Amino acid sequence: MAAIQSSDVLDLARFGFQPRGDGWARVDDQGESVAFASLGWPHAQMPTFDRDERGEAVATDALNFIVRLQGQTWGMPPEEVVPANILAVLRDGGGSVLVAYRPEIGFNADGWLGFAIALGGRNGVLVSHMLGVREDARGAGGVGWSLKALQGCLAAEAGHHAAVWTFDPMRGANARLNVEKLGATISDLTLDKYGVLRSSLYGDVPSDRFTAQWDLRSPRTLDRLAAVADDRLPRAGAELLADIPQATSATAPALAAKRAPAVWYRIPADIDTLMDADPAAAIAWRGEMRATLGHFLTVARAERHAETTDPIDIAARVTHGAYVITRFVSSVDAAGERTNGYLLEHRPLRPQEDT
Repeated sequence: MAAIQSSDVLDLARFGFQPRGDGWARVDDQGESVAFASLGWPHAQMPTFDRDERGEAVATDALNFIVRLQGQTWGMPPEEVVPANILAVLRDGGGSVLVAYRPEIGFNADGWLGFAIALGGRNGVLVSHMLGVREDARGAGGVGWSLKALQGCLAAEAGHHAAVWTFDPMRGANARLNVEKLGATISDLTLDKYGVLRSSLYGDVPSDRFTAQWDLRSPRTLDRLAAVADDRLPRAGAELLADIPQATSATAPALAAKRAPAVWYRIPADIDTLMDADPAAAIAWRGEMRATLGHFLTVARAERHAETTDPIDIAARVTHGAYVITRFVSSVDAAGERTNGYLLEHRPLRPQEDT
């Protein structure tokens, strides 16, 4: 079989994007036209507006508007967001700053739909840093998927062969987008990737993160993106987990020791609802996740000498795992109870790896 070229895999027209000026347009899942643009330093010259707490228009420019949107979407303080002077140069290094908006309204407080920020990598891997979707546009219209598909296509055009990004393992909507709709796989879990996050979205919890690995030249990527574009991607249901053992902190050691061909791990139906109703239970579940998935995935954690203040005494310790997450299941039973879970499949270890 001939090797698949990135241009064959990630074709904008194949996924419903049509040229619109220097950007693109795509009809969303609701039949509405969405405009997309790639921003760079010239957009610091583009006037737009945000709205303050009273709903009054506040003049700004396109890049500083994205700075404001980061804080609004993720609940982060100003010092935690990507500043305008960095947004201005990301495109120059093979990264991207992409925005989605209603073309009849414009890219402003009233018309914006989403944004995606990524850094170019000299090793050919795009590092996607942040994806944000307007709250009332989430779950319908496929704005998040469209931004990621566009990001992948432009990354391939810029010479990248892969993309990576992190996400919270407890968030089912993110998992379905990343694993099912985009076809990314996961083999790495990093404990406290970002230290203590000052974000109203996450609250005071460990910042444990999966790393999504997206092969931009893989047939898997083409198949998933094409299936979504053609509206023929079925939702992975509970039948996918039939006869596959469930991994818990109690069963994980034995399952990993016998190298079960596949296992699945359950996450909350809605981590935010659980956090509001029972914060202790939500935090305990995150601890249980560490104890369970640590037997299967490659886990990175910070290692330091006690009480050190010297940077050379801090290092990352990595324990290699033998499994990769390939699917995400989200199904609702007859009683209305939702089951969210990851499917992990065993893969042979490379010679230099150990468990």
